Amino acid sequence: WEAPYTGKQEENDGVVSILGLIKEDVVKDREKAKTAEDDAQTAYTKMKGEQEAEIETLGTEVTDMTGLVGEKEGQITTTKDDLASKRGELEVVMKRLKDMEPGCDFATVNYEERRKKRTIEKDGLVEAKAILSGASFD
Repeated sequence: WEAPYTGKQEENDGVVSILGLIKEDVVKDREKAKTAEDDAQTAYTKMKGEQEAEIETLGTEVTDMTGLVGEKEGQITTTKDDLASKRGELEVVMKRLKDMEPGCDFATVNYEERRKKRTIEKDGLVEAKAILSGASFD
């Protein structure tokens, strides 16, 4: 019993080697995680840049479209004003035509009678001309 106790040396090497393997696994996992994090950060930065560019483009398009909407609304107002003006002119013309209608109906309704009277009048003028020229109608 006089010698110092050294324990079992074979078991001692096994635990140390297992701890060494665990350490290596942890280092590898940290490297993989670091690489994955760097890749993710790069992808995020790229995506963020693309989205900011798209947001800017869409903002410009919204501004352009807003201006176009205002322009079209102005055209609509102008067209409505023109339409109202043209309707007023149309109403005046239609009223004038309505006022003329009785005269047109008179000519259409009394056409045959007017034609007979006109024929009699023409015959009378021809006879008067002949009398004035020296003809006699006995």
